[in-house]
Amino acid sequence: MNLRKRSIGAMAAVVAAALLLSGCSTLKTGTPASARPTPSGAAAGLSRTDAGALLNAVPGLSDATVGEVISGLSTQAIIEVYVDDDAAITAPGVLDYVLRVGWATSFDSQPAELTLTVRNHGKTLDLQPQANLLAGVEYPAQTGVNSVYLSAPAYLGSWPGVVPTPPAG
Repeated sequence: MNLRKRSIGAMAAVVAAALLLSGCSTLKTGTPASARPTPSGAAAGLSRTDAGALLNAVPGLSDATVGEVISGLSTQAIIEVYVDDDAAITAPGVLDYVLRVGWATSFDSQPAELTLTVRNHGKTLDLQPQANLLAGVEYPAQTGVNSVYLSAPAYLGSWPGVVPTPPAG
């Protein structure tokens, strides 16, 4: 019996050590951006908190968040923002600014996709045609899911992008 308990204990220790060493945990530990390696020697980029603060500073935008979703081996940058008036996001330069702030945000790995969801009083705005003009590409309109979807957004430059200048006005 004593040998059996030791065997079970040793097996549990081996499994725990393997999990710890493999890094297969989905838990985000909150490692500061300055402590993370940067891709290809690029600049560190914005923290998610700083990115949200920049977006919330734009008149008419509120409750902005920038985050990531990892699916398989692919990372997707997710931007969400709320407006009380559609004109806040469609004002000259604002949509481009929001996308560029999202692209300038630091994640664990380079995003392969960028999505933006803009909500106004419970409805999701369709901004895909405007984003298509900015990016010089053609994606179909989004119906109720995202406002904008861009796959490998080359028009934004290398990642993490340069922190953009806020739009005038």
